[in-house]
Amino acid sequence: MLHRLSIVTLLAALASLASFQSASAALSHKATAREANFIASVTPSLMARYATADKAVAGGYFRMTALSPYDNTSIYFNMTYTKLDPMHPNFLWYDRNGKLAGLDYEYAVSAWPKPPGASTYPVLSGRWVIIDPHFHFAYRDASGKVVMHGTRLRPNITGDPITAAQLRADGLLPRGATLLWAHYHPKAWDLGFWLVPDPLGAFADKDPLVK
Repeated sequence: MLHRLSIVTLLAALASLASFQSASAALSHKATAREANFIASVTPSLMARYATADKAVAGGYFRMTALSPYDNTSIYFNMTYTKLDPMHPNFLWYDRNGKLAGLDYEYAVSAWPKPPGASTYPVLSGRWVIIDPHFHFAYRDASGKVVMHGTRLRPNITGDPITAAQLRADGLLPRGATLLWAHYHPKAWDLGFWLVPDPLGAFADKDPLVK
């Protein structure tokens, strides 16, 4: 998940986009009563509309990451950082069986110098963290396998569009591979949590029940 990785970890293992750590170690992974009510208020509708990855694709999302070995989820994204609200997150997390497990709400810092307030997202302010700019891309290699990656920006890659020539110049697109898509992820505020039960808490890095 875009979930709350430090930039150091992000650059080392962004393809898995594994963790959504709390903004402060002092914050409990357990939701407060108000946060729990908020999560409960959005979960039924999201589960009804996007219960499976196939439904997410039908609803305008596309698969952005491979299955993470860290938390056993893949991220699906609907290509917007502006048209979102509590009932319409821009990132959804799916388990290895294609079942909806969690979400991220991400707002570009360029448009939102501060994250949305508690009147819209009734969570502790420290739940919002910054995701630094980076980019994702996918290609089909010479054998036909689709490979997805995410990595830091490069001197020649600082925004969209991102071309195959740029990726090849940086040694990121192998010989014989065909670029399928590439996406620049701007600096953004991120709020992420599990929609399925997590004994460690809705805001925990992992859910031991998601295997």
